[in-house]
Amino acid sequence: MTNTASRSAAFPWLEGRPTHLPCEATDVMPSVLLPGDPDRVSKTASVLKQVKEIGRRREFQMARGMWNDAPITVCSTGIGGPSTEIAVVELANLGMKRGIRVGGMGATDPSMPLGSFLIVDTALRNTGTARVYDRSSEPIPASAEIVEALERAAKALNLPFRRGAIYTTDSYYWGQERLARPGADPRELPTAGLMRQLTEAGAVGMDMECEALFAVGRALGVQVGAVLAVHGNRATDQWLEDYEETQHNLIRLAATAVSFLDAR
Repeated sequence: MTNTASRSAAFPWLEGRPTHLPCEATDVMPSVLLPGDPDRVSKTASVLKQVKEIGRRREFQMARGMWNDAPITVCSTGIGGPSTEIAVVELANLGMKRGIRVGGMGATDPSMPLGSFLIVDTALRNTGTARVYDRSSEPIPASAEIVEALERAAKALNLPFRRGAIYTTDSYYWGQERLARPGADPRELPTAGLMRQLTEAGAVGMDMECEALFAVGRALGVQVGAVLAVHGNRATDQWLEDYEETQHNLIRLAATAVSFLDAR
C-alpha cells in the first residue's frame, strides 16, 4: 500500500505548497502587487521586465518580474475581503514582506478627477473579514513607509494624486449606494445617504479590499498599502470608459514605490 502525504485540516498546505495560490515559495518576492482582477495580472506583467507567468487557480492569477532592479510578484486577490484574506495569508507564509493593493475605486469627493490616484493612508472599519483580524473599531492605517514611497513615486512620475481614507465594503450595489435594478428610486435604498455620511467621516472613496488587506497584513507582520485609480466618481456620476492608460500608470506608480523601498 502506497503512503501518501496528508494535510492538516487546521493548516491545509501540502509539502510547502499553499491550498489556493498556484505557486511555491520561490515564486514570491518580498514585495507583492495585489490587483483584484486576475486579468490585470497580465496587464501588470506587460509593464514589468523579465516577466515569468506563474499560473492561475480560481481567482488567483500570478506572475513575477522586475522594475528598476526590484523583483516583484503580482497576485490577484479576486473581489472582496474573503478572497483577499486567502491571498494575503498564503503570500505572507511564502515570504511576502510588503503587500500593495493596485486597484480601482469609486470616489466620493467631487474634486477627484477620473484617472487620478488615491494613496490610501487609512481604511475605515466596516467589513466582516477585517473584523476577525482586528476587532477594534478604530480605522486601520496603511504602513507609513509604503504611503511615503507611493507619494514619492507619484511625484517622480508626475501623476495626479491625493492621499486619504477609503471606505471598504462587502457589497458592490446597495452597500455602495448603487441601484440593484435600473430605474429604482435611490431615495428608497436602505443605504440612502451613505456618500454624505462617508464625506462626514473623512473618506474620499469606496473599495472592496483595502480594509481586509490592512487588517490581515498587519496581524501577520506584513507592511501594507494601497494606491487606487479613480475609475468612477459617485459624486459627479462619471465613469472612466477607457481605463488602459490609467492602469498602466497605476502599475508604474506602485512598482516605482517598490524600487524606492528596495533601494533603502
